[in-house]
Amino acid sequence: MTQTIVEETATASPYRFVVEGSILLLQFSMGLSFLAVAPLFPLIIKAFGVDNATVSLLVGVSSLAVALALVPASILAARLGSRAALILGGVLMGLTALSMFADSFPLLLGTRISFAIGAAIILSATPAVLLRWFSTKELAVVNGANVIAQSLGVTASMLLAPRLAGPLGWDGALSFFGAIALAATALWLVLGRDTSAAASTSGFSMDDVPAVLGNRVVVLLAIGLAGALGAFISLQSWLPTFYNQQWGYTLEEAGAVSGLLSLFGILGALLGSSLPVRFPQRRPFLVVGGLGIPLFAVGAIAMDTPFLLYPSIFLLGIAGWIFMPVVFTIPMEIPGINASRVGMAVAVVLGAGNAAGFVVPLMVGYLRDVTGSFILGLAIALAMAPALAICAWLMPETGPVRGASTRRGATAVVDQRGA
Repeated sequence: MTQTIVEETATASPYRFVVEGSILLLQFSMGLSFLAVAPLFPLIIKAFGVDNATVSLLVGVSSLAVALALVPASILAARLGSRAALILGGVLMGLTALSMFADSFPLLLGTRISFAIGAAIILSATPAVLLRWFSTKELAVVNGANVIAQSLGVTASMLLAPRLAGPLGWDGALSFFGAIALAATALWLVLGRDTSAAASTSGFSMDDVPAVLGNRVVVLLAIGLAGALGAFISLQSWLPTFYNQQWGYTLEEAGAVSGLLSLFGILGALLGSSLPVRFPQRRPFLVVGGLGIPLFAVGAIAMDTPFLLYPSIFLLGIAGWIFMPVVFTIPMEIPGINASRVGMAVAVVLGAGNAAGFVVPLMVGYLRDVTGSFILGLAIALAMAPALAICAWLMPETGPVRGASTRRGATAVVDQRGA
C-alpha cells in the first residue's frame, strides 16, 4: 500500500459535514437502544418471571455480542466498504423494532443480540469514514460529537422508556426506539457517501492483525477501558433498579435520576472533545475517568440526600464520559495507522470494554440475588475502574505534543514498506 495517513485524511470537502450528520443520527439511535431496557427491568422481570441475574443479560449479552463481533465486524467493514457496512449495521440495530412480537425472554434476547451485532459493525466502520473525510485536527472534535450523540440517546432512553411504557407497553417502547434506528439507516442510505481515497486504498490484509494486536497502545487502552466500562455500564444498568428496590423510588423517578448520568455525560464528552484541542494530550483524560468513576460513584449509591446525590451524579456523569472521545481518537493517532487498521484497533479496544460490560453487570446482578444487596457487586465493579488510570500512565502519549514528529516518521515508513 502506498496510501499514507496524510492522504487518507486530506479530504476537505464541505460534504463531510453531511456525512457526519448522518453518522450522528446512527450514533444517537445506537445510544437510544443500548440501555433502554435498564429502566424497564422490573416490568420485564414481571412479564417473564425471571430473576435479576437473568434480566441483566439484556444488557450483558448485548455487551458480550458487541465484544465478540467487533473484530470480525471490522474485517467485514473493510471488505464491504464503509457505506455498505453502515447500512447493514443500521438494519441489524433496527431489528429491535420487533420487540413487540417477542413473546418469550429468549426472543427478546435475540433482538438485543441483533442490535449488538449491528452496533459492532457501525462502531467498526465509522473510524475509517472519519479518517478519510476529516483532518487529524478535526478528529477529536468529531469523535466527541459522536460520543455526545450516543450519550444523548442513552439519556433520552432513560427518561422516555418508563414514560412510553405506560401507553405503549415496555415492548412497544423498545420497538419505537428500534424504528428510529431504521429511520437513521434510511437517511444514511440516501446521504452516505465515501471518498475517492476509499477506492484507491487496498482492503484488509491478514498482516494487519498482528500489527494491531501486538501494539502496546492498543493493548493497554483495551485493558484500561475494560476496567472503566465494566464499572460504568454496571452503574448505568443497575442504578434504576437500585433506586427502585433499595430506596423506594418509582420507576419514573429512578429512570430520571439515572438518566442524569448520561445527561451530565454530555458535558463530559464536550470537555473530552474540546479540551484536547487546546491541551493536546490524551492520557490525562483517561486518568480523570479511571479515578473519578469510583470516587464519585460513592455518593451516587450511598447518599440518598438530594444535595449530596445530585452533585455526585453530576461529577460521575462527567467522569464516565470525558475519556470516551479520547478512546476513539488514540487509535487514529498510533504511528503507522491507516484506514484498514484503524477499524480493527478501535474494535479491539471497544471489544475489551464491552466484554467487561457483559461480565461485570452480570456479576452485580448475581451478587444481588445471593446477598440481597447491590453494594458488594457495585463495590467490586468500581474497584476495576482505576485500571484505566494505571494503563494511561504506562502507555506512550499519542497526542500532538509528543506524537507529531513520530507520526510523520511513521508515515514515511508506511510509504516505503507498505501497510
